[in-house]
Amino acid sequence: MQADVENTAPDLLSLLRTATGPSHERLDASFGSLDLSRRGDLVRFLAAHAIGLAPLFPVFRAFVEERLGLDCPDYPAMLAADLAALGIDGDALPALEVPRQIAPIGGEAGVGYVICGSRLGLAMIRQRGYWGEAEGFRSAYMTDGRGHEAWKALVPQLRGQRATPAAAEAA
Repeated sequence: MQADVENTAPDLLSLLRTATGPSHERLDASFGSLDLSRRGDLVRFLAAHAIGLAPLFPVFRAFVEERLGLDCPDYPAMLAADLAALGIDGDALPALEVPRQIAPIGGEAGVGYVICGSRLGLAMIRQRGYWGEAEGFRSAYMTDGRGHEAWKALVPQLRGQRATPAAAEAA
């Protein structure tokens, strides 16, 4: 019976796409209200990424390095440097707790999916441009393209895994 359930279960990529879809739409709508050609909105965008990424990054880094076998770019350091260049003290930003949903085994894949996926979104934003390019500011976080490599390594792994009840709960 258990084998039948696992054989008909969706792959982990499909599960994560479905589970994170509504949150992704809300996040896109929130960030969509920002005009990244304006300095203040770019600062808000980078600060929001720094706040949201900070509690997830240790899990993400371990996942990328141990499960995907890749070097993990230090996105928090890039964000801190970008914000400092814009006159913002990253240490003064609010800190979030690590969501308890990522603590169970299996939550790491979801964190990898969300952060790697966000790097794809940044690639599209880079193409449209953002404030500072004409003023000599070049965001290390916005221009880092290594997330695509992690995404390409992640997708086959997620497609090859069946979504177990534990994975569904972690998603």
